[in-house]
Amino acid sequence: MSKAPVLLLGLPLLATGCAYQAYPDLPDDIVVQPGATAVAEPLAPTADAIDHNATGMAANVSDVARREAQLPPVSQEVKPPPPNPGSLPAAEHRQLKILLGNRRFEYLEDGQLVWSGKVSAGAGEHPTPQGEFRVTAKDVNHRSGSYTNYFDLPTPMPYAMQFDGPYWVHEGYVPNEHASHGCVRLRHDDAKFVYARMRVGDPVTVTE
Repeated sequence: MSKAPVLLLGLPLLATGCAYQAYPDLPDDIVVQPGATAVAEPLAPTADAIDHNATGMAANVSDVARREAQLPPVSQEVKPPPPNPGSLPAAEHRQLKILLGNRRFEYLEDGQLVWSGKVSAGAGEHPTPQGEFRVTAKDVNHRSGSYTNYFDLPTPMPYAMQFDGPYWVHEGYVPNEHASHGCVRLRHDDAKFVYARMRVGDPVTVTE
């Protein structure tokens, strides 16, 4: 294989932000828990809390994306797949735990573990904040306000749930290390399942 195709494959990564690749528009096929909505209006903080000026971040964005582009590819298939979110009974309490040290998430309903999987959170210079948070907004087809992709368009962040200002849990490429700019990436099937079950106001715990 010539070097040119390899370089071309790496170029999109050098310009991406939190998400790994461009995504098509998402179908309106989300099955949500009874009483929940697929897209919820933000509580506090509002969208004004998100940094919309990425100019000064260009060097850091390139550094983080360049390192990720050099990582060996990792399958994004979830085996076995998560349960159908519409097949589960309604829960009174829902919680998402992000375990940074293990690079995993745990999703619980009424105190019981329902599903878990891999994550990729903030790289060293862009750490994911730790603490107790709540989902402040949901957006099934969110776009980054800080980072752009290869086509100089806002980076796609599907199945996104905001938990602390500019930080979101969303679908994205999950390598075998932390590689984002602070957001928490879940693989497609995991992100879609958690998004369908969680509601605005539900707790999100991020710990080492």
